[in-house]
Parts: sequence; C-alpha cells; structure tokens
Amino acid sequence: MAFPSKFTNLDRSILAKISVLILDDVETITLSELINLRLNNFEDISEFMLALDVLFVLEKIELEKDKGVIKYVN
Repeated sequence: MAFPSKFTNLDRSILAKISVLILDDVETITLSELINLRLNNFEDISEFMLALDVLFVLEKIELEKDKGVIKYVN
C-alpha cells in the first residue's frame, strides 16, 4: 500500500515505512547494505524502492553516483 487513505491505515502506508530507512548514526550507506539491513520490513523490493523514492523527493537522501552510496541529508 502506498499512501494512507480510508482503506489503508497510516501504519501500513509507505509514509510510515520510510522511517525504517532512516538510520540516525549513519551518514552514508550503500544500497546493498541498506537492502540487507531493512528489506525484511517491506512486503517486497518495489515497496522498498518506493520508500527510497519518497525520501529522495522529500530531500532526505541523496545519491552519490561517483561513490555508489546513499547520503542522508539533515
């Protein structure tokens, strides 16, 4: 389920699940490391990627292409 509605509870929506991807004590992480750490919190990889997309649009993460890592932005 993507976004909360009268049919989807907030706790089952992607908005609730993006908090799982935010790691407080880490500035950068590779995508493969993040998948290994957090994929079990999502129904499938597409839901995981949607959560990453939402964080990117909200400017909470950036992709450092030259290093191949995800950078958390304050």
